[in-house]
Amino acid sequence: MALMHINFHSDVLNMDTKICVIMPQRMQGIGLAGSEDSENYPVLWLLHGRSDDDTIWMRRTSIERYAAPLGIMVIMPEVSYSRYLNMVHGPRYFDYISRELPEFCEKLFPKMSRKREDHYIAGLSMGGGGAMWVGLQKPEQYGTICMLSTGGIAPLEGLWRSKSGDDIFYRKCNEDIYGTPDSDSLAGTEYDILKLIRETEKKHPVVPKVYHAMGTEDVRYPVAMKIKETFESIPGNPYNYEYHEGPGVHEWVFWDEWIHHFLDTVVQKGGQ
Repeated sequence: MALMHINFHSDVLNMDTKICVIMPQRMQGIGLAGSEDSENYPVLWLLHGRSDDDTIWMRRTSIERYAAPLGIMVIMPEVSYSRYLNMVHGPRYFDYISRELPEFCEKLFPKMSRKREDHYIAGLSMGGGGAMWVGLQKPEQYGTICMLSTGGIAPLEGLWRSKSGDDIFYRKCNEDIYGTPDSDSLAGTEYDILKLIRETEKKHPVVPKVYHAMGTEDVRYPVAMKIKETFESIPGNPYNYEYHEGPGVHEWVFWDEWIHHFLDTVVQKGGQ
C-alpha cells in the first residue's frame, strides 16, 4: 500500500486541514500480499474518535495490513471534536465530510470508485456516531455503515455518563456543537440519532447496510443497546442491520479486532 499524508485548504472549513490515505499496490514487499485488481478502487472512509486525529488508525491498528489484500482505498480525515456535524459555534464539518472531501478526493484519485456500493463509512466512538450520522444523512453516497463502540450521539449521553459538576469539558463541547450544554435535551430535534434512523428508511428507497459492534464491558454499552433496539424495531430490517458484541472496553484492542472483522467479512464480500 502507498501511504500519503495530504494537507490542503478547505473552503468549507475556511482553513487548512489534512487526511491520511492508503492506496492499493500489487507489490507490498516482504511479508504482505497486495492487490490492485479492481478497475476502480472501493473506498473505506475511516473516522476517528473525539480525542484523536487523521493519523490515529495508522498508529494504533494494522489497518494497512488489513486493507492490502482487498485492494481498497482508506481515507482518514480529521474533524477535531465536532462529532462530524456542522457546529453551531465552529466549522461546518458535516458539509466538509459529506460533500467537499469526496469531491476533492474524486479529482485527486481518478481510480476511486464512483459506485455507491463501493463506499464504506466506518469509525470508532465519536467516529462510529459520525459514520452513522453521515451515512444516514447521505444514503445515496454510502453502501455500508460500520459503527464500533458508538459514542458522541444526541440524545443518549445520559445513558453512559454521570452528569455532575466536573463535566465542564463535555458541556463546553456540547455548547460548541449543538448550541446547548445538555445534548439529551435534543430528543426529537434534527440532532436526534434515533429519529434519523427511523426517518431515513421512510424517505429513501435505498439505504446503507449497517454493521454494529460493541464491547460488553464498554461504558457506552447502554447506548449501543438503544441503537440496536431502534434498528431492530423497524419492520423488514431495511438496513440489513447486523449487530455483534464481544469482550472489550473502550480501547484499541477491541477496535483493531473488529475493523479487521468488518473488512474481512463484509468488505471482502462486497458489502453483501
